[in-house]
Amino acid sequence: MSWIRRRPLTALAALALALRVACAVATEIKPIFPAYYYTDAVVIHGYALSALEDVRAGRPPAINGTLGERLQTSISLGFYRVLGPRPFVVKLFNAVMGALAVAAFAWAMTFAFPARAALGAGLAMAVWPSHVFYTSQNLKEAPVALMAFAALGAALAAGFNAKTSRARAASFALGAGLALLAAGFYRSYVLVCLGAAILAAVGLEAAHHPRTNSLLAAVAILAALAVHPSASRGLLASFHTRESSAAGQGRAQPRMIPVAYSADSLEVHRPTSPEGISRFRNSRQAADRLWAATKADREIGTQIYPGASFKTWLDVLFYLPKGAFTVLFMPLPGLYPMDGKIGRWAAAGENSALLLIALLAAAGFARGSKAPARIGLFAFFAMMTAGAALLEFDLGSAGRHKLLYLPMLFPFAAEEALRLFRGKEPV
Repeated sequence: MSWIRRRPLTALAALALALRVACAVATEIKPIFPAYYYTDAVVIHGYALSALEDVRAGRPPAINGTLGERLQTSISLGFYRVLGPRPFVVKLFNAVMGALAVAAFAWAMTFAFPARAALGAGLAMAVWPSHVFYTSQNLKEAPVALMAFAALGAALAAGFNAKTSRARAASFALGAGLALLAAGFYRSYVLVCLGAAILAAVGLEAAHHPRTNSLLAAVAILAALAVHPSASRGLLASFHTRESSAAGQGRAQPRMIPVAYSADSLEVHRPTSPEGISRFRNSRQAADRLWAATKADREIGTQIYPGASFKTWLDVLFYLPKGAFTVLFMPLPGLYPMDGKIGRWAAAGENSALLLIALLAAAGFARGSKAPARIGLFAFFAMMTAGAALLEFDLGSAGRHKLLYLPMLFPFAAEEALRLFRGKEPV
């Protein structure tokens, strides 16, 4: 066991990988949940199959969908071209990315928390059932988490480690900017929120301890934010697409699912007023219900406050705590109907543990240091939670998306737990 003490991040990644590979194998043999849990993975598989048909017919592969879907489809297509259409191989690849994301997260936390608290936070993420499940399927969760946490860790390594040389700090800063840009290609709001949080942390650090390294990290993040719009358009245009009128010629035609909290949708609808937010929410929820009824012959039972109406910004402000609690912790036993569904019972048990972690984190944040890096982590959590409270429409998507920002509470909770159990500051 001594190697674990010498290489704790490697051991953590190995544990995370073993759990995710086991889940990938289990879900390949027998799906754990109903088919709609795997809808997005089926969509990506369908796009990849259609593109593979093009390749085999000697045509340029046509890949439709959002930029994130096209990137994920390209990964699948790359494997399919070599190994044939085997989704299990892609699931294993995502499991590797998910395990690396766990290690990147724990590494990033070491720049803001004592080592034991950072590793405890990483361990919580490694064994988090939802994280294990969603990062072992062909979904965007694994690559987004890996890029986001790599960007966070590299930015903190560049701007918050006094022992880092100028050249090394510049390398970390460049890596942070590139990783953040890559995360933004999948989900642009992640780039905006994480970039803003890092800039806030770096700015506070520079005000207290002026260092050129902090400036390097800030410049890299600002560059990623500035370059992203044009880079995204250029990358999107680089894909060969198929006109919708040509669809249906015997090729797989997966649907375009409405994705909650989608930056692309925000750019189209611009919900910048209380009434606009209401219209946006209601139209998206109505579209989801219509698709579920006509295409999947089912009703959606987990929409988040359908019909919610905001007339003033005060209405929005009063809604935020209720919306935030719902997207973070629902369903909970006794507060949400279980209807005998295994998925809801599993989520309720998990959310009970997450609520306890959040309470520990609140105590830890209140009692602990208010160092700039820690404030930055909490700011990322707060911004993402506020956005999710307003723009998540279904508990299913909310449960997936919170895998990225709820872990910001884990190191605060781990630090507080160590303090309570040991009666002293964690080391």
